[in-house]
Parts: sequence; structure tokens; C-alpha cells
Amino acid sequence: MTLENILDEFVAREQAEDITKARWYIVAAVALTSAAAGPEVTRLYQKSTYGHGIEIKKLIQRRVKEAILKTSALYGIPRSLQALMPLFNTLKDEEVEDYGPRWEASQADEATSATIAKERREKACSYFDTVWTPAAAQANRDKLFKYHRDLYYLNLQLHYEYYIAEDAILNPIETQMCNIAALICCKCPVQAMWHTRGLINHGGSLEEAKFAQELGLAIAKLTNSPTGDITPVDEIDFEHYAPH
Repeated sequence: MTLENILDEFVAREQAEDITKARWYIVAAVALTSAAAGPEVTRLYQKSTYGHGIEIKKLIQRRVKEAILKTSALYGIPRSLQALMPLFNTLKDEEVEDYGPRWEASQADEATSATIAKERREKACSYFDTVWTPAAAQANRDKLFKYHRDLYYLNLQLHYEYYIAEDAILNPIETQMCNIAALICCKCPVQAMWHTRGLINHGGSLEEAKFAQELGLAIAKLTNSPTGDITPVDEIDFEHYAPH
């Protein structure tokens, strides 16, 4: 099966009425990036934007870039650059979409920055609690803080505050779908299962979980990327949450 075949299958499966809200291309983008097939993201972008005007193209571009930015913390910045730089090189100046919620927040005055920082911390805490359930989430925080405080700071504060919980472009369901596919393609099956539960806890459906998992697996197979032992969605325990 080719990349084109896979994309056509999931486009038909999703049947999105609004391309600027479709998930197939953001999930496929992060799967390709995670699987070290980042240059294929340009072809994916061209397929998703074909026949659309420049403003729609920019909204799609915004979502693709955000999906890769968010998941770069899972598979590495070099792989994100392998995906994004070839895409950037195809864009004319008038086609560049430059909205960045984190950058905009960084330009605020001191008083506003303090409010933004407080809101960011609260949103990240809530997001992590929802992924894990509050008791298991706190147990994870406590363990990381005990054994490696800089890892605690990096994973739970920087990663969640500045990447995962930022929802100006992608909402939590879309973010979790991307996390699942990215983790599958970089051989993190346990973490993929955790984030599948997180998707459901954030209000996602089992069908959305299967969509992300199966698209991730299809890209992994296409790119010969090992995945480890992925737990099928129907076999995941959504009731019992043990911490790390």
C-alpha cells in the first residue's frame, strides 16, 4: 500500500465536511515525522490543500505545523525539522502562515505575562490530571520530583505548559490523537496506550482512538518502523490507572 492509498482510505473514513477541522492530515503528518519520513509531509500538505484558496491553505498549514511542534517533544526536534524544512522551502512568501500563540503570549507586558503564566500552569495541570486521573497524575509528579527534578520540570511543566496543553490551534482531542500516532511510530507502545486513555478522558471517542491508532500503524508499516507491542483500543483498560 502506498502513502496515497493510506491517505485516501482515512480521508474517506473520516468524511470531514470542513478541511480546516479534519484530523487525517495532522495525524498522518506526525506519524510520518515520527517514523523518520518527514519529507513526505510536504506531499501530504499538498494533497490536503489541493484545490483550496490561500486562506484555507494557511489554516491547514497552521494545523500541520502545530501538530508537528507539539509532538516534537515525543520524537525529537531533528525529526520535526526533517519534516518542516522541506515544507517551508516550497512556500512562497505570500503563502506563509505565521500565527504563533506562544510567541504572541511572549510579547505581552509584565502584568499580562504573569496572568498568562498562571493560566498556562493551571491548564497544564488540568490537562495532565485528565490524561491520568488526578490520583495517578499526582503520583507521577511526586515520583519525577523525587528522582529527577529537572526531568519533572521539563516533562510536566515545560512540555505540558508550552506544548501539549496549548489549545489555541489544536484542541485536546486532536492533540491526543496526534500523540497516539507519534508514539506508535517511535516505538513507545506503553506511552501510546497511556495517551489513548488520555484521549478518552478528554472526551474523545473509541472511534477517534481507533482512527489515530490505525493510521499510526499504517504509516509505521509503510515506513518499516518498529512499533513494539501495541495494545488494540478494544483491549485497553480504561478503568484502572497505575502510575509510572
